[in-house]
Amino acid sequence: MFVVPKSEITLGEVRFYGTDSGVNAVEIEQSVDAVSNTAKVTIPRNFRRKDGKGILECIHVGDKATVRLGYNEKIETEFSGYVSAIGDGTPLVVELEDEIFQLKKTKVANRLFTGEQTIQDVLRHVLPAYTVDDNICVTLSSGYLLKDKTAYEVLKEIREQYGFCIRIDSETKTAKCYWPYDFKGFATHTYVFGTKDCTKLEQLRDRSLSPNIAKNNLKFVRKSDLKLQITAKAMDRSGKKMSVTIGSTDSDASKRTLNFGCEVQTESELKERAEQRLNRLSYDGYTGKITGFGLPRTKAGDVLKLVDADNLEREGSYLIRSVKITYSLSGGFRRENELSYKI
Repeated sequence: MFVVPKSEITLGEVRFYGTDSGVNAVEIEQSVDAVSNTAKVTIPRNFRRKDGKGILECIHVGDKATVRLGYNEKIETEFSGYVSAIGDGTPLVVELEDEIFQLKKTKVANRLFTGEQTIQDVLRHVLPAYTVDDNICVTLSSGYLLKDKTAYEVLKEIREQYGFCIRIDSETKTAKCYWPYDFKGFATHTYVFGTKDCTKLEQLRDRSLSPNIAKNNLKFVRKSDLKLQITAKAMDRSGKKMSVTIGSTDSDASKRTLNFGCEVQTESELKERAEQRLNRLSYDGYTGKITGFGLPRTKAGDVLKLVDADNLEREGSYLIRSVKITYSLSGGFRRENELSYKI
């Protein structure tokens, strides 16, 4: 079936719709490592006038923004948030930010949390309009003082001090917490490598699968060839800081830092947790980026299952660390997925 990429973009009081919407390009970025998702919409500066006003008179910082993308008549919301900045060049680039844009301006009532309370208690205070899940229940080490801070500053500080990620979903009004190297993903999608073997191709079709990869720069690596070094940090309930480094000592080793907050209380326990993470990150499998089309709708934090009929030993499922969504009439509708560890 022939499909045509379509968009429906709303910036303030201006709406761009259809294949001839006038939008030059859209770029959306998501990452499990970032507190917020961002987007850029590129449009001609002299695109059109609305009620006798120029485009810059109709779009303002703080305006609500929605980006819906898809094929033919089926389009879905890929991004919702606010206009965070308006460029001064040609063509015009409008920058967007999700709900974090508002949280950067939202002052939080001052409060002292004791060491008997949890991070969830802090998040429920900071995000009263959101449902905070209990996937991670971390007790505060020696208390936590909120004073003259915005909601965004608190979220950023908690992430830096305790090491876990916070995913804000404005559509469902939920806040999800998860360790970046210790969760199973939110949804699972499948990418299928192509094959020139007609028999194998028919076998894929029997499984309702068909090649759907636009391009990739993946590399298949062996666990024995990986050089990883992990520095694990934590703080006991008295406030004493601990640090343990394990893994490769080679100068060209890939270095990562994991913050366990007050989840562990001894250096031996911290080392054990670090070794668990090192084992998770060391695997025989793919690393790098792989690009698909607009569908399936992969998102950062989802799981991507790779099917390779020519190399069955290379099949596997991976956490998607980040996704860059691009849309344009010349380049089409694509999703570039960066793989993290193997599930």
